[in-house]
Amino acid sequence: MYFERTNIFHTEGASHYRIPSIVVTKHGTALAFCTDRRNTVDDHADEKDLVLCRREAGGEWSPVIRLASMPGWSHNIQSAVYDEVTDTVIFMASRNAAVLYEFGDYTEEERKAAAEKAKQAAERDGVTLGRFQLVSRDDGLTFTEEPCPISPTVTEAGEFVGSTHGSAPGIQLKTGKYAGRLLCPARYTTGHYTTFEGLQTYGFNNAIWSDDHGKSWHSSGPVQAGTGEGTLIERADGTILYNSRAYFHDGKRYLAISHDGGETYGEFSTDDFLMEEKRMGCNASFLRAETKEGALTLFANPRADIRKNMTVCVSRDDGATWCHTKQIDAGLAAYSALAWSPAEEKFILLYEHGEEDCYSSGLSAAIFDLEWLLSE
Repeated sequence: MYFERTNIFHTEGASHYRIPSIVVTKHGTALAFCTDRRNTVDDHADEKDLVLCRREAGGEWSPVIRLASMPGWSHNIQSAVYDEVTDTVIFMASRNAAVLYEFGDYTEEERKAAAEKAKQAAERDGVTLGRFQLVSRDDGLTFTEEPCPISPTVTEAGEFVGSTHGSAPGIQLKTGKYAGRLLCPARYTTGHYTTFEGLQTYGFNNAIWSDDHGKSWHSSGPVQAGTGEGTLIERADGTILYNSRAYFHDGKRYLAISHDGGETYGEFSTDDFLMEEKRMGCNASFLRAETKEGALTLFANPRADIRKNMTVCVSRDDGATWCHTKQIDAGLAAYSALAWSPAEEKFILLYEHGEEDCYSSGLSAAIFDLEWLLSE
């Protein structure tokens, strides 16, 4: 029986770590990504760095490695995904020099002025504005910045490009004609909103997918309105089960199904077993793993009405029902990301936690085996 927890991104000084994403390569190397919000934990920090901690199978976590850092620039973390076919890690991100408050009531002139300011800053500093991806072909030892072109999805409200900000890590499909496809949960908005409740109307989860190993991406159709920060798995029959945070203050997780490799979604429902913070919901993590105990599906989030009690729920039928729960951390906790390491036969949960609030201690990595997970 094995359980180990290490605070790998320790918030102190100017560093405030948030928004976890993690992948494990076929070599057993774990790559844990997050954002270092400089000088404040606020969502709209003027300066954000993209950082990494790396761990080879059976080894120790590395010190914090800075992947993207520049004074005056905000680097926003998006999804990480591992392509086992090409042995490539893709870490998506965006870069901006003019940060607008998410719920700000801006005029079109103010939005255009902010965009022009960012464009001028990019020209001045010689950097790419907006979306990009950091790619590693040497097991996470080095990364190169590459374009991240994403084609739009067409809806009744117009054309929209999915953003993976705040969403869970992506997966590579293994079944049927879509085998090899990279699929990442994503989100978009169809209009401007000035209140949290505005997301009920204007916010939609969707996905982005690539059939050419990340050279180009396509935006899928939407899941339910009022969703954001989703996570997904491929089930044994090849269908995609999408599990979403939602903004309806009802304590429920919202589900959707895809029968075409993540391109379109339907069969919308909610899961009455999985609990959700009622005030505004929370990012969560979802994982299907082939283990010596058979296929297990894990779901992790703060299992309470508030952001505390980080818990893993276990399913033996691809998330249709839940048979077991295991507490990871009884204290305050928030966002999380799950990974499975076949090389070690262990799970890794990277999650935010703290004593003063959900984020004050930074991010810890909990590593545990099947025996510990399934024990009472």
